[in-house]
Amino acid sequence: MSKRVKWSGSLLVVWMVAFIFLTGCSGSNSGNKPADSAQSEKPAQQEISTSNPPETEKLGIQLDPNKKVKLRYYTPSAYDQVEFEAAYPEWQKLYPNIEVELVLVSSGDFNTSVKMATIAGEQVDVIYTGTTNLERSNPGSLYVPLDDFIKKDGWDLNAEFGDYKDQLMIDGKLYGIPRAIAPDGVWYNKKLFQEQGIPDPSSGDWTWKEFFQIAKKLTKLDEKGNSMRYGIQDWTFQTGNLATSTLNLALYAGWEMIKGDGSFNTDWEPYKEAVQLMYNAVYVDKSMASPADIAAKGLHWQNDYYSGVNAMGIGGRNGALFQDLAVEYGQLTHEDDDAGIHTLAPMPRWDGSSPKKQALSTIVSDSISKLSKNPDEAYMFIKWHATKSIEIASKVAHRIPASSKLDKAALMNNWRYYNNKDGKLVQGKQRDELYNRMLDPEIKTIYFQNSVKYSYSAKMKAELEKHLSKLFANEIKVDEMIDSAKIATFNIYEEESK
Repeated sequence: MSKRVKWSGSLLVVWMVAFIFLTGCSGSNSGNKPADSAQSEKPAQQEISTSNPPETEKLGIQLDPNKKVKLRYYTPSAYDQVEFEAAYPEWQKLYPNIEVELVLVSSGDFNTSVKMATIAGEQVDVIYTGTTNLERSNPGSLYVPLDDFIKKDGWDLNAEFGDYKDQLMIDGKLYGIPRAIAPDGVWYNKKLFQEQGIPDPSSGDWTWKEFFQIAKKLTKLDEKGNSMRYGIQDWTFQTGNLATSTLNLALYAGWEMIKGDGSFNTDWEPYKEAVQLMYNAVYVDKSMASPADIAAKGLHWQNDYYSGVNAMGIGGRNGALFQDLAVEYGQLTHEDDDAGIHTLAPMPRWDGSSPKKQALSTIVSDSISKLSKNPDEAYMFIKWHATKSIEIASKVAHRIPASSKLDKAALMNNWRYYNNKDGKLVQGKQRDELYNRMLDPEIKTIYFQNSVKYSYSAKMKAELEKHLSKLFANEIKVDEMIDSAKIATFNIYEEESK
């Protein structure tokens, strides 16, 4: 179902949204668990400068200021409502003739809901997208390619977003503008590390094998062998996205199902090793909860990390922006917060010869609907939404911007504010040390360079999920799963790539 939002939202909604954002995957969509966040030596989110985006009067796309336009923006993210309510007055000053209505879609399958809305004749102009829910199998059925708009506008996306834009390209065409990112990181309890004599991992000098060995050491079992404390929880695994979780891990080895030349990758040994590491963590070491245990116990990686149910958590680095809320609502104790025991480490590297401090990033973006009758106005909106809107709303909507051109000092100051239980905007603790860890300039973002180029990769991933579901239900073993999944995904590749 969808809900048309009037721009007078309640403070209760603001709190609920912030709570959802905190306790989700650190993405901005609680239903799809995106961005909330890849690739170049100097990734975009780490080089936030103080320059401003181009002024509207210098843009190559000219709009008629006398033309009255109404746009409708479809999003599954209630957090977008919070941001929009804070920033929309500035949009109205820039474009008083362009009204924007947000339509909040609350059903589980957002893309299907948008498709149904267009079939029913509803007006759809701008669509929330991102690396977790971009329609890759048939993007032209929903979105307009943005390449011509970018060229006409003269907008340098490389300077603004770096490689993040590449995650939103399909079959050589750009379908979204990056807005916010959630690079992965390891949340760890410094006190537990010290008690167990484990070296501090903040340098990033640890491998994935060492990481899972540490998780095993931090795991506590009762006399019956049941886990009293897990060593690790991973947000993608916790949400049941088994293919995403295992493919993400294999990416640290540089492995993808599709090779750089577009051919099928026949060497599945790196992927098998990644799957084996996760399988052993669940069923051998018992350092990570199984999908069945996650469902039965209602586990949540970040809530459980703060409460001590798991010693480490793999999730968005942008969780650093919500520690004041975690304290406000009792997820994180004042004592632990004051002691500073919860902090961020870089993701492990694949092996000793691999680069340190790499991180995959979830990206939140906006796209223009194929059916929009006002695509130029929609383009101007998504450009503003991806830049100045993020900065303007940063006191109430905490996001790491994909843009490298926003004011870092202003953002870090604004991130200290949050809405307390009484719905009042208050200033929280000074957390620059944690924010600087979050924005570590040495983090090198990695991303799927090959699979995202081909629409049929989505079908291959869906097939892989079926085989992994059997493996992590402990119905089959790793060798059998790899063999059957390799054949099944190759068959899809062979058929779809003709």
